[in-house]
Order: sequence, then C-alpha cells, then structure tokens
Amino acid sequence: MSNTLLNMLRTPAFDARARHALPLRDYMELTISRMRQIVRSGLITNDKWLGQPCQSDMRQMCNDLGIVGAYDYALFSSIVDHMIAGNALFAQGDALQVARCRQEVIEMSQVYAFGCTEIHSGSDVANLQTTVTYDRTNACLILHTPLPDACKFWIGNALYAAQVVMVLARLIVDGKDEGLHWFRVPIREQESGPLLRGVKVIACDPKGGIHANQVAGLCFYDMRLTLDAMMQRHARFSTEGRFVSDVPKDKRVTSAMETFIQERVLLLAAARGAAGLCAHLAYRFVGHRQVKRADGGEPLLAKPLIRQRLYVEQLKALALKILEQAVLSRFEAMWDQPDKRKELHILAAIAKSVGTWVGLDVMRKCRELCGSQGFHHHNQIVTLCMDCEISITFAGDNSVMAYQVARDAVTRPRFASRPTDNVAQRVEKTIVERCNSPADVSHAQALALTHARALDLIISEVQSSHVISPELLSDIVNVFAAYLSEGGVSVDQAKLNEHATEGWISLLGALLQPPPELITAPINDADYIRQFTAALYEEQ
Repeated sequence: MSNTLLNMLRTPAFDARARHALPLRDYMELTISRMRQIVRSGLITNDKWLGQPCQSDMRQMCNDLGIVGAYDYALFSSIVDHMIAGNALFAQGDALQVARCRQEVIEMSQVYAFGCTEIHSGSDVANLQTTVTYDRTNACLILHTPLPDACKFWIGNALYAAQVVMVLARLIVDGKDEGLHWFRVPIREQESGPLLRGVKVIACDPKGGIHANQVAGLCFYDMRLTLDAMMQRHARFSTEGRFVSDVPKDKRVTSAMETFIQERVLLLAAARGAAGLCAHLAYRFVGHRQVKRADGGEPLLAKPLIRQRLYVEQLKALALKILEQAVLSRFEAMWDQPDKRKELHILAAIAKSVGTWVGLDVMRKCRELCGSQGFHHHNQIVTLCMDCEISITFAGDNSVMAYQVARDAVTRPRFASRPTDNVAQRVEKTIVERCNSPADVSHAQALALTHARALDLIISEVQSSHVISPELLSDIVNVFAAYLSEGGVSVDQAKLNEHATEGWISLLGALLQPPPELITAPINDADYIRQFTAALYEEQ
C-alpha cells in the first residue's frame, strides 16, 4: 500500500465523517476535489493500466484502490468512472488522439464520464441505440438519442463536473449501421459550467448509495461533433469521406468492449478492501462487547456461536485477497497475448462477480455481528453495505457475468480429456457433463460454475505461493462449498466449527489487518461506549 495515500487520509481534506455532515452537493464537490488530489499524485492513474507506460505498477494501484474502496466507495466509483472513460480513449484512439488528450486524463484537468449504459439495455451493450450519423455534406458527425430507451443512464461524474463523456454509440454511414464505436464528446467548457448545445442532463438521484458520485442521465439532440470525435485506432474516414475499419463488422462489439476487462478487476480490489475492513471491525467489536454471566462478564468473542459466524466471514475476506492475486498474475502474464483475450474476459467476469457477491456478503454478515452498532454510519460497516450494493449490477450484472462464465465452461470444457486435480475442478466437470449446450445451464448451475472457477484460482494460487497453510485453505474450500451444492459438494460444518477458535480468529485478524488510517469506527476501540455517550455527560 502507498504511504502517500495513507498520508492523504490523515489530512483534514479526507475527514471520513464529513460526508455525514455536508449537504449532498458539497459532498459531491468534495469527492471531485479528493479524486483530483489522488489522481494528480500519480497513485491511481490510467498510466498504470496494463498496456500503458507504467503497467508494472498495476498491482500497486489495485492495492491503493482497495484502500480507497474501503475508505469511501463513492470516491472509488468516481475515480474508476474517470479512468474507464480515459481507458476507452487510450485503447480506441489513434496515436494523435491519445497524445492530444493524455495529460488531461492523467492529470484530471478535465473530468471524464463513461457514457456506455442506456436505460433500456442495461448490461445488453450489444444492442445500444444511441446513434452517431455521418453528415457527408457538412463533413461532421451528428450524435442523437433516438428515443427514451436510448438515454445514457447511470453515468457517473456527469451531473455537474464532467466536461467530457466517452460515448459508445452506433455509427451510421450513408444509412448503413457500421456497429458500435467510441466518441469523445465535450458536454461543458468548464467543470460545473453550463451544458453545451445539444445535450441535456438530469440527476439519477435519489440513489441507494454512492451518493457523492454525480450519476446522471443524458440525452443528445442532434449534437454536432467533429470527425475526429470518433476514436480512430481501428476506424476512420478517408479524405474522400469513405468509412474504413480494420475490424470486421461482426468483431466491432468485442473490440469496443476491451475497456471493460481491466475495470472489472478493479471492482474486485475494492470489494476485497471493503470486506477486509468490515471483517476487522467485526473482530474488534466482538472482542470489546461484554456480555454478563453469573461470575462476571466476558466478551462476545468467547461465545462459540459468535466465533463460528465471524470465522466464516474472515475466511471469505481472506479468499478475496488470494483471488485478487491469482487474477492479477494471470492478467500480467497474458495481457500482451491477443489470443488470450477470451480467457482474460472470463477471468474478469469471475473476478467481478465473485468478488462483489462474496465481498458484499461479508459486509452484510459483519453488520449483523455488530448489532445496532453495525447500523451506525460512524462505524463504517453499514455505509459500505449501502454503497457497495450497486457493485452487484454495475460494470456488467453479476448474473450476466456468471452466464458468460458458464457458457464458456460448457462450450470449451476444460476436463473433457484431462483429469481434475481438486474439488473445484470436479464440480466444474460434473456440472458441464450435465449440460448438452449453454442453453441447458440453469441459474444455479451458472453460479456454481463461476464460484468453482474462482475457488480453482484460489487453490492454484495457494499451492504455488504457499500464502496460507493447508488447513486454512481447507477451510476456505469448506466455505465455498456453500456455493457448490449444484456440483454435489456439501459443507463440513463440524470442521469449520472446530477451527473457529480464538487462536485461528486472531491469526486471520492479523492477516486481514487494514492500515490504521483507514479505521475511523468507534467500535475499533475498547472505549467505544464512552465515545458514543460522551455528549450525554457534557456539562450543560
């Protein structure tokens, strides 16, 4: 983790409780100020994405994003919205376009928004309806929202701050649909300034979480764009006005979607960070919270039922740390191999869906473990539950991600001609053999296949790096068994209960220990009751 980032979190500008006292608009503006400070420091930047000049720092950036995700998920999502928009430009623009815009993205001199999702299509990106029509007479492009279904919706940063939106739209040339392409669309001349002609914006509030992310809906009305608004790495207009593309039409959707691959790994980093923080806070709370008994008192941690619940959540949080490392290692190894893009897409789908599903489950269970204290915003856990809820459905709905993983498992069976090595692989083989085609896969089977793939990655990472003991790995397998019943696996609850001792829980507490700068919850300290009641004892 970065000392520079931790030093930032100590400053008054990053007071974690400010969000609970500020009016919403002020909280939004504070979030933009914070994200600009982080981005301009170079800690979290598009230059650290794979394929970019500082790609060797990708893993460190994920560590820092995990901290930001645990600190304030609205800040995390705002940064990621800016970065994925920037990555769309870097991945799809030609050398001249990238050179012209690189610094404004890297230094955040202009705030970017990512204009992909439409209100009707949601995760069905292939069927977006926003159009950009080539106007041959005036040598320009016309961006238009043809009907309400096509309004760009849930677009982060767009409500007040964003000056540029990277819009994914259908290119129409001489009446012919040339498929999806990316366009750089200025919508304001200055941050929080008036909108340019041809675009209208509304708030998507009130949202259920990430309140500080300026999420908006956008509609375009015959908005004129210059020809170089279209990203031209793979497509362009000749001087004679002829449309040319290096990518066959049936491959253009896949090409346009490349930017999503790395984004989904970032969501795993944030889920891991938030889950680890919540597991730590729950561990601290049950160590402080006293319950009475005949001969005095004892902490909740002394109760076997509490330990059994906490131990499982700690194991899940630890599993996410290991899964992240396994995914990052494969991304680093395969990113420069074009023939591995399909495998990376599936890895990203596993990382995003399992990471956010399991991560949010940890947060919710830790909230329960802390009782009413877990429901107080100053104790951080319920805040993270509320903000991270959206992670299940943005950047690709988790169930859709699971269906993609299942389809890949069935169409490209990994164990048709080779033996399985572990329980996760056996579950995958069992389910795949029951399905004659992807259409036969049930929702439950898709979820089981996706979690099995994740568990296989975790097992492989532990076996190669020995980051935890075989006993802990066995318990992680047992925890994942709850997701694998479709493959005939059951949880050995007796073994989990046996290991839910204060010693094992203390060990996991050390492995999941977050940096102290991230912890602002009173329940982290033994005097949390005094902190909460101090105002009642102040002199009147």
